[in-house]
Amino acid sequence: MGAEDDSVTLCDNVTPAGVNQAEAAIPSNSTVPSASMDAFDPTVPSASVDTFDPTVPSASVDTFDPTVPSASVDTFDPTVPSASVDTFDPTVPSASVDTFDPTVPSASVDTFDPTVPSASVDTFDPTVPSASVDTFDPTVPFDSMHSPASASTYTSTSTSTAVSDTRHDLRRLLQGLQSAVDLVESGPIANCINVVRSRVLQCALRTFNRRAFNPHKQLDIVFVDSCGTGEGSVDTGGPTREFLRLLMKELLDSRYFVGPENGKSLALDSLGLSRGTYKVLGMIISVCLVHGGVGPRVLARRLYSKLSGIPAPPVNIEEVYDPELHDQLDKIQRAGTITEAHTAMLEASNSLHMLGALCKVSTLEERQDLVNAALKYYLEGRMEMPLKQLKEGLETLGVLNAIKEHSSIMEELFCGGPPTLSAASLLDLFTIHYSPRGTNRRALEEVAVGHWRDWIIEVEDGDAAVEVDGGDTIKVTLENVLVFASGASAVPVFGFKENPNITFLHENINGNWRMFPEANTCTITLKLP
Repeated sequence: MGAEDDSVTLCDNVTPAGVNQAEAAIPSNSTVPSASMDAFDPTVPSASVDTFDPTVPSASVDTFDPTVPSASVDTFDPTVPSASVDTFDPTVPSASVDTFDPTVPSASVDTFDPTVPSASVDTFDPTVPSASVDTFDPTVPFDSMHSPASASTYTSTSTSTAVSDTRHDLRRLLQGLQSAVDLVESGPIANCINVVRSRVLQCALRTFNRRAFNPHKQLDIVFVDSCGTGEGSVDTGGPTREFLRLLMKELLDSRYFVGPENGKSLALDSLGLSRGTYKVLGMIISVCLVHGGVGPRVLARRLYSKLSGIPAPPVNIEEVYDPELHDQLDKIQRAGTITEAHTAMLEASNSLHMLGALCKVSTLEERQDLVNAALKYYLEGRMEMPLKQLKEGLETLGVLNAIKEHSSIMEELFCGGPPTLSAASLLDLFTIHYSPRGTNRRALEEVAVGHWRDWIIEVEDGDAAVEVDGGDTIKVTLENVLVFASGASAVPVFGFKENPNITFLHENINGNWRMFPEANTCTITLKLP
């Protein structure tokens, strides 16, 4: 189906302290020290006298004597240091004082002292680094960033070394990369990509090789037919989504990549290397990723480790996709004696010579070292120049920098496998626009939605198929349904800009019922009969 058409048919497509001031009653002063009499006898000293004698020191005197130090005096004496005094003395350091003393460092002070570093202070001190601060620090690389700052740098002050490889982090990371792209204003004419569906990669290579092509500007996708005329659609999102999907698929199936569907590695193409094609391939991957959230997703772990800088896995003979070389090395490796190893090496002498691994071995251990050296060179050594060009292309829009700084987060888009789509997630994706309640149209629409939901469940179960020209039938997948409605085979990491909708077909065309679903991929509108 033509994703850029306003309407297409299914057949064409397959988110203080209160100061406790003690009060004491002080009796009248007297000059008579006496313990048992009420009369005065100046010759009788007594410790129990309740009246005042300034010549008699006593710990139990309840009246005030400024010359007598006492720990139980409840009134204030500025010359007496006491830990129980509840009033304020600025010369007395105390951990229990609830008022502010700027000379007293205290962990329990609830007021702000800019000279006191404290982990419990709730106010902001710009000199205090904190792992919980979510503000942006451009000098600190952060592998689980929460605040993108530019197209190529995403950092935070978090001190956590654990990587938070969540979809939320990936979305924020891609949104930061996309902020460097002007997706509002139309791009220059050099950004117009004229696409022939049978040669999508070739059309892209011509465009990306233009000197005036600007990856920071919006793409303008025009699908053309065999006569060279445009299909008539205006690119408001749908054609771009379809183009990026087709481009990534054709790129991974091209001669520049080799390996199974879930583990693509770079293939050596000498002509492409001399023309700098691998650099353009890197640019294409960057643009697909940033403009549309479309990543390769099926790269081999070894290739991604070389891009990100993480340790590569040990070499494995199963990574050799040249069948002849694979069998030759396998035979050498399985040799049970040194004589069998020599025979196998002789048969593979031309290949070993090309790999720089043709040498004499005298033990089975040396034989294994030879095989490992040959594998290392075949898988990594000879691919250094293509890999260098690919990295240069991936520097476009800051993608390579993001891979290196956030390798575990970006891994999903490069070797995380195709995204999964479920019936429940697809049904929840669309907003249904019904006619008013009580109308005849509303009744028909509710019936149609019931069939739609049942059919989506059948698609997930693998029980749905459509008939194509010639009478053949093809199995329908949930990805086919999403492609039909949006032009994309998966929901982008940062979501669709448009809210996917479901509307209904009530009107006839030329007296004929509109029996099949239609779609507008630009607005992501699915129209059910």
